[in-house]
Amino acid sequence: MNQIDFKLRRAGALLAALTAIGGGALISGCGGGDSSTGGTISEEVSTKANNAQKEAEAGVESVEKGVEETKEKAEDAVEEAKEKFENSKGKGKKSIEEAKEKAEEAVEEAKKKAEELLP
Repeated sequence: MNQIDFKLRRAGALLAALTAIGGGALISGCGGGDSSTGGTISEEVSTKANNAQKEAEAGVESVEKGVEETKEKAEDAVEEAKEKFENSKGKGKKSIEEAKEKAEEAVEEAKKKAEELLP
């Protein structure tokens, strides 16, 4: 979210700067006798402001799409980690039980050999 806020603020600042420049150019054009210059400058500033706004909107959409994709990948990774944990948990329990059985068998064999060796 911070990245989105930052990009929106940056786009707003850019739009404000373009508007200020356009306003200054419009005011400076008003002093002359040629009225066509003021109109073209105003149109140019308006066009650039519109282009800047479109680019800012496209940037925001791109960021939102990236955030959504990252969120989905993170959710998938969490699910995969949960599955691996559950599988390893079951395997670990099974391994412990097998080791316990083998240890019990070894103890029984040791008892039998000890009885054989004792008179």
